[in-house]
Amino acid sequence: MHFINRFFLLNEQCSTDNKIPNWRISSLRIILTSAMLLCLLVVIHTFNDARIFNLFYVTALSVGFFVATSLLLIASRHYYRICSHGLLVSIVAASAAINLFIVDHELAKVGSMYMYSCPLIALMLLGFRVALGYAILNIVPFYMIINNVELSSLTRVSTQLPSADWYITGLIFLFFNICIPLAVARTIVAAKRLNKVIFHANTQLKAKNDIYRTFFSESNKAKLIVNQAGFVTDLNKRALAVFGLHKQVKNNRYRLHDLLPQLNGKDALNQEQVINFNNTYQRVISRPTNDADYRVYEFFDCTQEQLIKKNLAAMELENKALRYRDNDTRLPNRKWFELQCQRLTTKYQQGFYIVVTQSANSDYVHLKFTKHNAKAQIMTAFKRLKSNPKGALLCAHVGRGKLAFIAGAKSQDELNKLLYNIKDTLDEAYHLLGKKCSQSYLFGVAHFPEHGNDCPQLLSHATQALKKAHNADPIGYYNKANSQEFLKKYEISMLLDEALQQAELNVDYQPKVTKDGNCIGLEALARWHSPILGVVPPATFVPIAEQYQLINRLTDLIIQKVCAQLEEWAHTGLDVPPVAINISLRDFSQTNFMSKLVKYLADFNVKPAQIELELTETSLEANQAHSLKLMKTLQAWGFIISVDDFGVGYSNIARLAEYPINKLKLDRSLISKITHSSRQQSLVKAVHAMCHELNINCVAEGIETYEQVVIMAEMGCKEFQGFFFAKPMTADAYSQHVKQYGQTFNPQSRVTSVP
Repeated sequence: MHFINRFFLLNEQCSTDNKIPNWRISSLRIILTSAMLLCLLVVIHTFNDARIFNLFYVTALSVGFFVATSLLLIASRHYYRICSHGLLVSIVAASAAINLFIVDHELAKVGSMYMYSCPLIALMLLGFRVALGYAILNIVPFYMIINNVELSSLTRVSTQLPSADWYITGLIFLFFNICIPLAVARTIVAAKRLNKVIFHANTQLKAKNDIYRTFFSESNKAKLIVNQAGFVTDLNKRALAVFGLHKQVKNNRYRLHDLLPQLNGKDALNQEQVINFNNTYQRVISRPTNDADYRVYEFFDCTQEQLIKKNLAAMELENKALRYRDNDTRLPNRKWFELQCQRLTTKYQQGFYIVVTQSANSDYVHLKFTKHNAKAQIMTAFKRLKSNPKGALLCAHVGRGKLAFIAGAKSQDELNKLLYNIKDTLDEAYHLLGKKCSQSYLFGVAHFPEHGNDCPQLLSHATQALKKAHNADPIGYYNKANSQEFLKKYEISMLLDEALQQAELNVDYQPKVTKDGNCIGLEALARWHSPILGVVPPATFVPIAEQYQLINRLTDLIIQKVCAQLEEWAHTGLDVPPVAINISLRDFSQTNFMSKLVKYLADFNVKPAQIELELTETSLEANQAHSLKLMKTLQAWGFIISVDDFGVGYSNIARLAEYPINKLKLDRSLISKITHSSRQQSLVKAVHAMCHELNINCVAEGIETYEQVVIMAEMGCKEFQGFFFAKPMTADAYSQHVKQYGQTFNPQSRVTSVP
């Protein structure tokens, strides 16, 4: 079969030599091979009769056609067109030979019909024009048949083979019923395969078009597509908003120059250009596309940059004053505080305290509320500090949400009383977005000269001490142990940053199974083996990633690695269930989270249904309107949405009911007590019942014993995860397990089935 496939070119690629489709060469070879075999059969079968009746010209003609078809078959790949014409000429010659050497005129007429196959063969092999030529040429045999034209008199042949009628009609029968149908069948197969290829290409094109619409239409950059003639052919929503245009602009044949007269000349094509539009400045970048007839124009708002350039001279004059003011709040900044503090250390030799204060939920305020409201909150806190009669001196805004001041207390007890008094003032309700918002301020304290003689160093130590303060103990004092822990965290954050740049973190996978151990999902878990620190547990590096704002990059890396692994498994034919990826509050709050996620999936040809996004409750509460809208969008794309670690903190099932959630993972702290606490069982059972009513699937996390499986299964839980079934494993280990045991992770040595 391999030889036949290779000889008759039964695939649909093109010949590398002459760019002729393989199906054409294949059809030609099928006809030539069939004709050659027919000629060989005639030579063998007629040889004895031709010798007896002294009709050697019959053998000569048969051998001649056999040699001709053999030569044409050999040369068919490299000289396709010559061989195709040669085949057609051979058919005409065969028809003429029958008329010249067959004495029986009626039988000669039958032989003339050979030529009627030429248009069909020419249409398959050479195209319409050649087929039309042979159709016209067929007028000759048609005329000869109608008018009884005899050509045998020209050769003066008086005898013929006794069974000539069998040969002539038999050859026509075989030629029209085997040779040509085989070639036509090959052509039909090629057409069907081509239709499948076109259908697949159209499907891929539609998918790519959907992705294009996502990254073009929903882009936060204004974009226009302009053709070679300068007409706008498409634009996105952002462009409509920025330039005040309407959707019909791409249908009304607007020129780019008519819309934006400043965009003109070669500068608009070859380099960045800045234009003034409607009291704003837009930086324009022109990018070519794969199609040379179109270009994409991207617009970036650079109004502030241009205003700075225009007012550079004036701002230079004000620089001395402005460098000591925070750009957003206009409050005294860190430079001013350090300068005043340094003067104080040189003139005032007695000790004093530097205090840095910040709200315990400062990050939450910045994520939940707008930048304007966060700025208003810090300015209100500054005014309260300044107005406090107990003595907060040299107040300044020294960082995001952080205020610093000098406290002149003589002892630590006196300082504690002062700070608690200041805390009462700072903790009074703030008005944000028209609502009262409670705050709880924390304090970090460093003492001069005990903790240093340099003001920047003292301020840094106070900031470190602030990290140790919490609501139960709102005042943190600097000590060396705190400093060493801070340095350790900082060192780990630097190494983690480098590891993320080098993509050194790996991903393990823990199965999520049914009660019988059948795998129905996986959870992706980040693992870090540092060349310097060794194995760093997630409980150590994940909080540091959150604290040092590396969590977005960590999540992006995990998503990319999971998508790449899914693509690899798909290529090996491994049927993999959906993979869950943990998403943090900062990830979910990104404006470009959706576009990045879709891009990663598109890069590795992964479907949204293969990904489950595990969100924390804080991800939902940070910005409820944003969270609800984003979750609906994710579900519309086909992603599975679950809430992780339910039961930790201030869980609220009624609140979660407002969101389109597919799954709820019960935290291990709930599951671990159900075997010895009836109240805990009742609590879990109640949560499970509410989830059932809300059509939310409960997942039991942290399953470690058979008894826990039995209890949860009796409650109706259908999905389990924990060491009882399987520990997290590498991708290779998971693949090897599936190859050996399938998608079953039931520990047979301990339990055979769960009721």
